[in-house]
Amino acid sequence: MSVLRMGVYGLPAAETAVIRTIVQLYASDLSFPWTFVTAPPYDALLVDESATAAERAGFARMAGSLLTLTRRNSGSHAHTLERPIRADRLQQWLKSTERTLLAGQTVPSDEPEQMAPKIEVSESVRFTLRRWPSALLLRNDPEKVRMASLLARRALSATELSDLGELPLSRCVTFLQTLRSAGVLELHVVPSSARPHADHLPRAQGLSAPVRGAFARGLISGIRRHLGLGAP
Repeated sequence: MSVLRMGVYGLPAAETAVIRTIVQLYASDLSFPWTFVTAPPYDALLVDESATAAERAGFARMAGSLLTLTRRNSGSHAHTLERPIRADRLQQWLKSTERTLLAGQTVPSDEPEQMAPKIEVSESVRFTLRRWPSALLLRNDPEKVRMASLLARRALSATELSDLGELPLSRCVTFLQTLRSAGVLELHVVPSSARPHADHLPRAQGLSAPVRGAFARGLISGIRRHLGLGAP
């Protein structure tokens, strides 16, 4: 069973400790796949109702689902949890989120390209992440995490993703198809007048050794942050 990652943001230390304890207690049940983590990526993120719209937009890029912690007697709504925190209600929401994540994995990562939505290999079509892919989709695959980290930074074409990730183009296209099928990929069509000349595209192979080394270190640091590993 894949491990799903849950975190919190902007909560008092006492409430964070309560959430951590609840998740750890339920983790003794083998059918409960959640673990509490302190750094992205998250499959679920619990945030305080005071979070701004801009903050929530940022959370969407590193969490599969958001749960808002609200004040007492504020009314029950989807993806909200009233104070005081109740273990049964948190467990119920996590179970529901787990089912949603599982339902979203309708296209296996190794599905033949012709069965997934067609991805255009063109410099006029670029892709970014709408939100961080779930652990079920990434499957602890370092190459997938590397590609997702690149797409979370900025919009890239399939060719640019291949060059910067130093991966075969076919592998990148298949991953883009999987992301698109899961609904986490944003597609951007760039007008020809706004596209950079091919000589100025950021291809890793064309960089000098020192610059390429700096780029690789920056990418690795970003991936480690996503996985919550900290500095090497």
